[in-house]
Amino acid sequence: METLGAGTPDALPATVAAAIRELLTYWNDRRGSQDMPRRSDFDPMDIPRHLPGILLIDVEGIRPDGIGIYRYRVVGGNEVANRGHNPTGRLVEEGFYAESLEDALAHYEAVRRSRRPVYDRVTFLDERGRPVREDTILVPFSEDGTTVSQILVYSEQLPRG
Repeated sequence: METLGAGTPDALPATVAAAIRELLTYWNDRRGSQDMPRRSDFDPMDIPRHLPGILLIDVEGIRPDGIGIYRYRVVGGNEVANRGHNPTGRLVEEGFYAESLEDALAHYEAVRRSRRPVYDRVTFLDERGRPVREDTILVPFSEDGTTVSQILVYSEQLPRG
């Protein structure tokens, strides 16, 4: 997992999936001179081919242990198919698709705390025991310019190999 301090596409590794670079470019353009764009700055119709791979996660608050409370607001069709169920409306603890819950929460926490995009190339076993390789970008939105209120996640499955 890599927090992108610059938040710009040139901070990504050269081998990243093109769609990840495109999404980060769009997010970066939308934020302009702000640290983070508002969700309303981001028009899904500008990036229609990415929509099946998108998750939009609400940050609903902070638990007593300091970890964020994360809930799925929007789950794209590819993400639903990968999971075999639709976690829309559920807490991340109830619907995550990663190596572990701790791994999923660590990614969301890195975005929430740094207020910067996070990139990761992950490999994990799906519910059928098959290896999955993905490039993933997580980008924050803020309604007040300071606090992360939502996190957009986009994943691109890489060819098995």
